[in-house]
Amino acid sequence: MQAITVTREAVCGADDQTGRLTLAVPIPGTAPLSALVDAVLAQRFLQFSSSHVSITGRACGVPVVRVHDTGVRPRVDFLVPPHTPVQHCVPQGLLQFGWD
Repeated sequence: MQAITVTREAVCGADDQTGRLTLAVPIPGTAPLSALVDAVLAQRFLQFSSSHVSITGRACGVPVVRVHDTGVRPRVDFLVPPHTPVQHCVPQGLLQFGWD
């Protein structure tokens, strides 16, 4: 089992002072990308605001997932097949979420 490091851009100035911007997610390399995203969402790690409602996750600079705030449960758009093994779509073990 490996740990994927997940980072996110702060949603506002106060967020980078109070919220964590890095998360370690233990997951097997053979697990699908969808399992990694589910684990991130279960931690309520991603933050949104009225002006920031969609955030993109990139691995090695390549967009692999986009998460949209719906007010109830985030909507996920996979930009690579969701069943792709983590070891293939996040090969360096770093998934970075940022605002477009």
